[in-house]
Amino acid sequence: MPCPDEPFRAARPLLAALGPPTFGLAFAISVLTTFGPVVLIHLTGSTSKVGALIGAEGAFALVVPVLSGSLSDRLRGPPATRRFPFIVAGAPLIITGLVLLPVTGSIAVAAFAVLAFFVGYYLYYPPYRALYADLLPRRLYARAQASQAILRGVGLGAALLAGGLLLSAWQPLPFVIAAVAIVLTTLALAPVVPLETRPSNRLLPYRPISVPRLLLRDRPLRTFGVVNALWEFSFAGLKSFIVLYVVKGLGRSPSLASALIAVVAVAYIVGAPLAGRLADRYGMVRVLRISAAIYGAGLVGATFLHALTPMLVGLPIVALAGAVVMTLPQALAFTLAPVGSEGGAAGLQDLSRGVGVVLGPIVVGAAIQISDGVFPATHGYASMWAVIGIPVLASVVLLRPLQPVDRAPAESEMGTAVT
Repeated sequence: MPCPDEPFRAARPLLAALGPPTFGLAFAISVLTTFGPVVLIHLTGSTSKVGALIGAEGAFALVVPVLSGSLSDRLRGPPATRRFPFIVAGAPLIITGLVLLPVTGSIAVAAFAVLAFFVGYYLYYPPYRALYADLLPRRLYARAQASQAILRGVGLGAALLAGGLLLSAWQPLPFVIAAVAIVLTTLALAPVVPLETRPSNRLLPYRPISVPRLLLRDRPLRTFGVVNALWEFSFAGLKSFIVLYVVKGLGRSPSLASALIAVVAVAYIVGAPLAGRLADRYGMVRVLRISAAIYGAGLVGATFLHALTPMLVGLPIVALAGAVVMTLPQALAFTLAPVGSEGGAAGLQDLSRGVGVVLGPIVVGAAIQISDGVFPATHGYASMWAVIGIPVLASVVLLRPLQPVDRAPAESEMGTAVT
């Protein structure tokens, strides 16, 4: 475990032990949400039912992570006692959902499989993420989240690139491999089990606060919840309609849409470590505000472009800025959270994410449908860029009051460190 005054390289062994579940979870949820509809459509024949089942992720994100994150704060003892019960309970549910979904012939059983997966996923994820706050000095949060973001990007990319080939070979194969990935990456946490939070860690003593109390009493975290919901709204709307924008709006091929997504995935992997370094040097909130301004302006600007070539010119810069915005929210939530409530902060992040995931596709879809006459060149699809860009620009203003909070934790921690 790194001491508070040690350089970042001292944390690398711990991050190597903590990181594998990030890859496993990203791979698993990407397989289920991307290739699950292929299974479900053969069982129900209704796209609306398929959308409702896969879209249930947002509904579960509104409830389960709030409970698992807050309850893991309230248990007594070292991280293994407080966080691992939720990890151990969630992993079998994730595995059950993955294994059961592709082999069932019943839509009711398939719905149960999806339900089990999302409940397990959100039982597992917030307490797992809180382990980073338990075991790392606060000044390393941003760099640590950058390493997580890289693993998430690799998990997402591996699922999208390999999943189609695996699915064509044998329909259950990508789901089985995802289940195996959950088993192996969860077992990889074994070296973390004996670790205890250092007595010098400012997270001790723990004073757990529920998410509702966090929202009622803590203005910075309320602001964070709103801002993160805006970002997730934008991301969810973009993910839901980017392929349709290229295929339906611009009349280009699905393979070109996949190539654009690949460029964004590469930018995500490149931008994640850059985000951590920039946050260390210039401050987390300042970096987020500048990145959100570039990202939001790029999205809104795309509203007025009706050809792919000019978009490709600005895509790398806008994608890099978006990668920074996607990397740092968890570190910001932990930095703003009251001492000992990092599990609740992780739950709050997933709660706000759930709001965005639910509302983003609905609002963007409605905007496209009613703006066909306003943007005839793209059959209304150009409106999506304004709808997802304006919330990102609004976050730049909302983040401003959080600036003084961003610098204090590292300074006070360095001043009170006992090695």
